[in-house]
Amino acid sequence: MKELKSFNVCSHSTLIDERLNNYLSSYSNNSFNFFNQNELIDIINTKEIHIVITKYNYELLKKIRILNKQIHIIAYLDDLNHTHFLESLELSQIKFIQNVDCLNTFIDSLKECIKNLDSNNSNILALKNGFIYDEYNKNLFKDNKMIVLTKKGKLFLDFLIKNRTKALSYEEINSEIWNNLMTQDALRSLIKEIRKKTYKEIIKNVSGIGYRIDL
Repeated sequence: MKELKSFNVCSHSTLIDERLNNYLSSYSNNSFNFFNQNELIDIINTKEIHIVITKYNYELLKKIRILNKQIHIIAYLDDLNHTHFLESLELSQIKFIQNVDCLNTFIDSLKECIKNLDSNNSNILALKNGFIYDEYNKNLFKDNKMIVLTKKGKLFLDFLIKNRTKALSYEEINSEIWNNLMTQDALRSLIKEIRKKTYKEIIKNVSGIGYRIDL
């Protein structure tokens, strides 16, 4: 991943295996390791760190955020719950992962961080009517409550948000969400579900093309 060359990564020594460590060393010009919290804080204070990979520890994440508001964090934990997701909103720039041994999951998480670092954007997106979307963890919130969507609903909303600068065609939606097995009834039902749990105008129909997110 050549994009990683421009960024400095600091990872917990006991968290990632040799394969992932070699990956970071190969693609990042400056890859640092830490063994404990004090070492991590010292590195952040003395080096320009862009991405931290660590075990989940809320107090540690708060310290990192106080020291640097721009650092993106990949946090590993065994169990995700509503509290963790709310904390990700509060601190921002936190991507949770559960399978740190999966190289593809790890690379995808890095790519998401790099994309936002490059564009200087936050992963927390404010929608209308008080709704908030966490692009890293793909969750929708309102009034500190997570809005539960079906699996396809989450995929469709995320697809719309990722492509928020354009209208998505029926063909693109069919390919991405339904693997080319979409019916018009299924699409209408999915849009109805999302609108019912959010607000009617969140998804706009673009005549003759398809749909887009309304920001």
